[in-house]
Amino acid sequence: MNNFLLRQYGALIKRELLEHRNLFLGGPILVAILLLAALLWVINFGAQDVIVVLLTQAGEITEGMRGSALAPLLMPMAVPFVITLFIGLLAYLINTLYQDRRDMSILFWQSMPVANINTVMSKVITAGFIAPIFMVAVLVVLMLVCAFSITVLAAINDVDSVGLGQMLVAILNCALLVYMTVVLAGLWLLPTLGWLLLFSAFAKSQPLMWAIVTFILIAILEGLVFDTQYLADWSESRSGFYSYLVLQPSDFFDRLFSYDMLFGIFLGSLIITGATYMRRFAD
Repeated sequence: MNNFLLRQYGALIKRELLEHRNLFLGGPILVAILLLAALLWVINFGAQDVIVVLLTQAGEITEGMRGSALAPLLMPMAVPFVITLFIGLLAYLINTLYQDRRDMSILFWQSMPVANINTVMSKVITAGFIAPIFMVAVLVVLMLVCAFSITVLAAINDVDSVGLGQMLVAILNCALLVYMTVVLAGLWLLPTLGWLLLFSAFAKSQPLMWAIVTFILIAILEGLVFDTQYLADWSESRSGFYSYLVLQPSDFFDRLFSYDMLFGIFLGSLIITGATYMRRFAD
């Protein structure tokens, strides 16, 4: 990949981030503020005896554990962030190419030396690899605030707790595991990502409705014509989070190079290619 193409992708991704910063950064910040407000409420108005008991039990459970071993225990804290990210990406993917046609900015980009495939791939890269970075960054900040608060509370109540150094190691390891999980989820769900982009590329209106209705009609047609439900079964198999959950770095590569993952990436790539082709005929 030459320098010009790298700069072009950089500019395209920067455009996506600037135009959707409230989606990619605002959502995680809002979740962090709500969780932080809940933490402060518990500290200030919660039952002190209960807090001391919980800190004591947590100290006993984590006694002697290394920071890397503590990382998976912190991952549930990322669940609200991941849900918010996925909802935001759903809105982004189904509207991004559609909005280009509505505001006629597609004419500007087609007049520039920017290939349709580069424009579409910049959106895929932004959704699958860049947006999760912002989510993880906000999550790390929140975890650091929580770790400091827990350490102070433990010291005030004379309760043994994991040191800040171990907590920092655990937080950084957790951030890595969460990022790997989200990236793997994006690759696992690449056919869905491509499907949303496909209808965003050519639907005259209501692209989400068209994407859902078309999928349902194809599934019904399969049942009526072939008396099978392979599409429904395959889609159900893609909905299990255990297929892309990463609890240790080795899980990432084990799942990445599985047959089901590679087939999904291949199918998703075909659908994304279709979205790129349909973009040529955008009104």
